[in-house]
Amino acid sequence: MALRRVELGVAERLLYPVVPAVITAEHRGRLGAMVAAWWMQVSFTPFMVAVAIAPERYTYKLVRGSGVFGLNLLGAEHLEKLSLLGDVSARFMRDKVERSGLRVVRGEALGAPLIAEAAAALEARVWRVYEAGDHDIFVGEVAAAYASEDFADGMWRLERYRPIMYLGRTRRPGPVRRVYVVPEAFRRVEVDYAPGDLRRYAEARRRLLDDLYRAAEEARDEAELRRRVEEIVSRHGLEPDDVEPLLEEARRRARARG
Repeated sequence: MALRRVELGVAERLLYPVVPAVITAEHRGRLGAMVAAWWMQVSFTPFMVAVAIAPERYTYKLVRGSGVFGLNLLGAEHLEKLSLLGDVSARFMRDKVERSGLRVVRGEALGAPLIAEAAAALEARVWRVYEAGDHDIFVGEVAAAYASEDFADGMWRLERYRPIMYLGRTRRPGPVRRVYVVPEAFRRVEVDYAPGDLRRYAEARRRLLDDLYRAAEEARDEAELRRRVEEIVSRHGLEPDDVEPLLEEARRRARARG
């Protein structure tokens, strides 16, 4: 299929559909909630997530002030509530969460406000804030996670939880509407990890990581860590300029393990 040039003004919609999250926060007795399409996991160890929030959002002030936020995933049965949570500001409707019919509960780790009806929720403590164009990126370290019974054996069964998928918003001068995809059912397909001939490449990467992480645990100082990483690069037949990024990977592993 041939690709055609797309206007940058609408190019962000190429990245959709996304599963929107409801970001909740409270500061000085004021509760806020907003719908965020731009969020993601950014680290395994420690478990970290990031969310982009514009300064004009009321929730921005609450997250900045409290240093804590909740990230909530709602199922498709709550789709109609997203208009109130996402399109109306708590600056002007102070009780919008209450009006939505959703209940707020407190997280066990940080006391963050969470939505009781969510399929899943995370409590996060703000770790860093980065300015990025017209939004700030809040990176939060997750202190606790919660999920419905549809999450089992480390994975969604998708028997009851139907994720909402957001396609974007139509533009003026016509009526402005948000467009969602709501699945009626899911078909799970399981594919082997690195199947067939790919397995040896995946195993080579795993052996490399095992060596790196062992070096991170055992090296007594930066000089020894660098020496060991250089040896690992040579032993695995990698390119010399792989040393710096792999050294940084080892450093971060060492920091994460304390």
